[in-house]
Amino acid sequence: MWQEQGNLTNAFGDLTFGSSWQDAPDCSENSLVSQLQTTLDLQQQLEIFSMSVGRALILNGLTLKTALGEFKASGSKAGTYQHIASLTLEQQVLAELRYESEYPFTPLIQQQLLLLESEWLFSLRNALVVGRLQQMALKDPLTTLGNRRFFDDSFAKAVQLAKRHQSPFALLLLDLDNFKQVNDIEGHSIGDDVLLKVADCMRETLRATDSLFRFGGDEFAVLLTDSDAEHAERVAERLLNAIKSESFLVKLGVGCSIGLARLSPEQQPRDLFHLADEALYQAKSSGKGKVRHSSYRSNLAEKLTQPMRVAS
Repeated sequence: MWQEQGNLTNAFGDLTFGSSWQDAPDCSENSLVSQLQTTLDLQQQLEIFSMSVGRALILNGLTLKTALGEFKASGSKAGTYQHIASLTLEQQVLAELRYESEYPFTPLIQQQLLLLESEWLFSLRNALVVGRLQQMALKDPLTTLGNRRFFDDSFAKAVQLAKRHQSPFALLLLDLDNFKQVNDIEGHSIGDDVLLKVADCMRETLRATDSLFRFGGDEFAVLLTDSDAEHAERVAERLLNAIKSESFLVKLGVGCSIGLARLSPEQQPRDLFHLADEALYQAKSSGKGKVRHSSYRSNLAEKLTQPMRVAS
């Protein structure tokens, strides 16, 4: 397979609006530049760019790699020939493009692609800036896990998707044991270090970083799908043990309790959250440092007769 490799070194640098370009691209109506300027969505920009590239050569696939993630044009698949290019604006590498085709990327084709890429640079840079700001608004500033706003949106969507595809789904709610005492005695700086260590344990133990959340304080949540959801108890115990054995947390006497609930076909997101919250309350009240699983059927009567409780 023939390929030309670009070098992705710095995905953002100091991205700002309003830079200049010596050779201004065509901005006339219906030009590629004007089409790209209609959206700040990276996937949509990639689709627009892909259509323009398709006029220069027959593509099998097109992939955009950025600091915000990897995006593929619709219908992308591997090709016999591959061409990789770095998209750079004012010495800042914005992204990497990988082209797939059944036809060779001749020097003439590469030159045409380079011209098209130059017309994307400003719109791409602006989309990356906006995307980064949006991502920051959904992250907990201390741990960089998802925040409560991100959880609410992700949780509702994940439940709907699991129901639609009849796939397994589980929710873990975590609450740290003895965190308040450590925070009060050792100070907020040490308390922040504890939260960072817990977040690291979650990342190292679990697969999906986009499914890890911190609500604020010492409360965390995990969304489990597919095989992880099928073995949710095992995953929860593994996470519990990772936190219990972390040396810094052991020294401070900090552990965690976990409440687990699996999705049933008849459940709504609020029902599943309530069951996980109930399981967490049981884990805390039974001596802490434990995983408790809440069954929908066995807890239905209790759910209907008791108010929702939040573990502390």
